[in-house]
Amino acid sequence: GGGIVFFVYDGGQHGLIAATADQNTGTGIQWYNGTNTVTNAVRDGIGAGKINTEHIIAHQGSGTYAAQICANYQGGNYGDWYLPSKHELNLLYLQKVAGTVDGFSNNYYWSSSENGNSLAWVQYFGSGIQDNYYKSNTIYVRAVRAF
Repeated sequence: GGGIVFFVYDGGQHGLIAATADQNTGTGIQWYNGTNTVTNAVRDGIGAGKINTEHIIAHQGSGTYAAQICANYQGGNYGDWYLPSKHELNLLYLQKVAGTVDGFSNNYYWSSSENGNSLAWVQYFGSGIQDNYYKSNTIYVRAVRAF
């Protein structure tokens, strides 16, 4: 599926796959495309990241920012990658702790879950803490896809 399966449900018929490496370059990337707006990327849960990513891109347009980088990722020749929701990101972190997935930096990673005009949810992959950061901060990004 182009990456590493880190969560399955429905008897293994469906699940989530993480990219094998971070999508950001250097020290991270911004959540937004330079404009603080409410994108309505507020869904959380399995599959919510895809919908959130679509909302973010519809409001922010083309550019180089977290959701757009994930949507443009073509790992394994798949074109349905997205920025994970807060819940999906936490599931990914739990599998990092369990040793199922690796290659994560002990840094914060963006979720697609927004918290108002200027904040979005992040998760620290050193300890699992979830918090809100300003969308203008440069944070790490790891794309996921569903199957």
